Amino acid sequence: MSQGLLSLGIKRVAVANQKGGVGKTTSVLAIGSGLAAAGKRVLLIDGDPQANLSLFFGVKSASDEGACLGKALAAYARGEPGGLAAQVIHEVRPRLDLVPFRMRRIRAQLGAADLKAARELFAEELAALAADYDFVLIDSSPSDGELERMLVTASEAVIIPLEFQLFSIAGLEAMIDGIATCSREAGRTIRLHCLLFTKSENRVGRVEQYRAVFSNFHVPIFEICKSEYLPRCLERSKTIWEGAPASYAARDYARLIERAFLG
Repeated sequence: MSQGLLSLGIKRVAVANQKGGVGKTTSVLAIGSGLAAAGKRVLLIDGDPQANLSLFFGVKSASDEGACLGKALAAYARGEPGGLAAQVIHEVRPRLDLVPFRMRRIRAQLGAADLKAARELFAEELAALAADYDFVLIDSSPSDGELERMLVTASEAVIIPLEFQLFSIAGLEAMIDGIATCSREAGRTIRLHCLLFTKSENRVGRVEQYRAVFSNFHVPIFEICKSEYLPRCLERSKTIWEGAPASYAARDYARLIERAFLG
């Protein structure tokens, strides 16, 4: 098992996968709120134009008013400081802050060239803002465009949520290649820290075979058991720690936090 991010001095972590429905937002929420409950200062960045993380905390994506990551990105695309710190909503939970997303049409408003131009300033301002936190968790969208590459390039480490499926193998290989490309463009190492298999079911046939296949990537693997409590908590705007702290899913996320982040 690799060292925890805290001992490595790594703060900025992207949770990314080009595939949808693998638990990116759910995991960002569970990990971030769990770290905050453990006494760490945490910033969540909603980097997905669908804005589900923002919606969880009551931020309406249809509104043009208030803090929004997109406002900072638009400024960066013009070559101007975006004031990322000004886009933070403080204390959405104790010790937990949020940079929300409100601009669902960001890809139409800012083209690929604009987002690529915004990359360097975003990374600089995020690194400066991270000095105020123990961890910054970035929720990425299920896509492979300039927005997603910008988010990974600004990070120091990546966690990839997956499912035990055949199609996940090709997707993981593409993600690993993408992280390597972002590392080269950033001029520094961006660490693939671990794989996070959500919706894990021991009863499902071939799971052991999939575990063996993915172990060949030589990346630490964590599993979160499939749980009805996770969607129930989300529907009630409760974190897993608020809605089902004794559940197996909470146990698995607690193990991930302890070993991959705090260990």
